[in-house]
Amino acid sequence: MVLCDFSESMNNAIAHGMQMATIFRKEMCLFHPLQKNGKAEKLAVQKALSKIIHQLKKDLPDIPISSLTLKGALPDCISRIAEQYDGIMLVLTSENVKAKLPALQVSQIPFLFVNGYQPESLRYKNVLLPVDFRKVMKDTSLWASYFARFNKADVTVFPAMEKNKDHAVMIRKNVKFIKHLLTNLKLDFQISNSGKGSFGLPFDALQRCQNEKHDLLIIPSSKNISLIDLIIGLPEAKIIKKANHLPVLCINPKRDMYILCD
Repeated sequence: MVLCDFSESMNNAIAHGMQMATIFRKEMCLFHPLQKNGKAEKLAVQKALSKIIHQLKKDLPDIPISSLTLKGALPDCISRIAEQYDGIMLVLTSENVKAKLPALQVSQIPFLFVNGYQPESLRYKNVLLPVDFRKVMKDTSLWASYFARFNKADVTVFPAMEKNKDHAVMIRKNVKFIKHLLTNLKLDFQISNSGKGSFGLPFDALQRCQNEKHDLLIIPSSKNISLIDLIIGLPEAKIIKKANHLPVLCINPKRDMYILCD
């Protein structure tokens, strides 16, 4: 699913959506949430989406492309996208990320935030997987394995360094699970330790991506949101804003994730 908001940057999301459809051998669906009740708006949106699809099919005849409009704001629609329309991922631009994160907080499919469609940002061949003490690391590792399986991507597992003994134990368990998963699937991976704890890990991971030319960062969103988070901003929002042209796949730890089938 590609979120089409008819902004100037919408083509960025469509370009990455086409790449996701190609990698995972899925249909690309152009989605627009209808904020108003009225046939006129729905018809105008459907006409605009049909025009985009017509042009895309001229250039990419082998990729199945469809469109979808649903009534309501994005948070109201996201569960239906997964459950009724078999969406596996929502591709959207990183613009106005703060306004888009509430939908992620109730989503069971990951959000891929993108900015630009330079060739290097469309490869998805060098994945960085930060690992902290949370159980959601099993979900993030599954998505890393999908890119390795379907796109022959290299995965770098990037564990945090914790002084807290309980957290350190959980990190070791998460790394053990990830090693077992990737080894059993016969996928290429390496382990490179971060020097930061779990809370500083996402920012250390972003720095590594920019230094080592990783082309995808996979992170979980926040589970427990405090008043301070609402005031100063969520960590994932800061990461996405600073990522520049690096795609960031963000996974909600509050919901059971969609499992991608072959």
